Amino acid sequence: MPYTPKKPREYRIAPRYLADTKADVTEAITPLIKAGWAATNDDLGNTYVTAPDLTARLAFLPEGPDSTLWKISAGPEPTVPQWLVTFDDRVPTEIVQDFTTALADAYTRGPDTYLGAGRPAPRRVAGQWADPLLLQSPDQLVTRSTRPGLLSHAEEMDDTTERWFFESGPPQRPWYVTASSHVPAPLLETLTSAAFDPAPVHRYLRRDQLARLPASVTATPTAPSPLEVARVRAATSRSLSVPRAATSVLAHTTSTRPPALPQPVLAGRAR
Repeated sequence: MPYTPKKPREYRIAPRYLADTKADVTEAITPLIKAGWAATNDDLGNTYVTAPDLTARLAFLPEGPDSTLWKISAGPEPTVPQWLVTFDDRVPTEIVQDFTTALADAYTRGPDTYLGAGRPAPRRVAGQWADPLLLQSPDQLVTRSTRPGLLSHAEEMDDTTERWFFESGPPQRPWYVTASSHVPAPLLETLTSAAFDPAPVHRYLRRDQLARLPASVTATPTAPSPLEVARVRAATSRSLSVPRAATSVLAHTTSTRPPALPQPVLAGRAR
């Protein structure tokens, strides 16, 4: 009979950037829907969420041509993106959700907050780059690389190059995030904070999935398993009850005979 993994169990995974994506990604789209954006689907199962004025959009592409799962862009004209952010299919969903939450908030506050000039390209100051070319988390598991110099806007919008490149995950299967030059500074800061955040997240995992987690992951069950609960109940039950056999032994070993009186000492004749 083939091996069938047991049912998934909920774990708290830390750091979250090693948690992989979630099966249900609706939490990442919900902030935009609440902000009034409209969602449509194509025949392949891809989802597109668009702002009411058509100046910002999200594409969720599980049936896309490559590993890019999310594309988020904005621009003053519906067909001319000003900036682009992408997430591949292994990015933890919470990172995408943090960004879409910030984007939804920026959209409600007006075009200047999500269609600003963005962060300028890094420039040299006294022989060094004013903007660091490489940021790295304390555990060295997350990096953000900055590509210096002038970049082709068309190539950035085609996702063939990028200003900022985020990478994390196990060496065998890392995840990637890209951001183009004109992403507004507050949104770029939100993206950076989200990618570097080590706060734990919850995942339902089978035993075989748990075994494939990177060695750097701490996976803590959020609740005891049914087997563990049964064992605790059985142990508690044994400790609170006295077996009848033990009571019988105690009854037979308890004596009701009065203690013997001390015998008098008789004086003998002196020799």
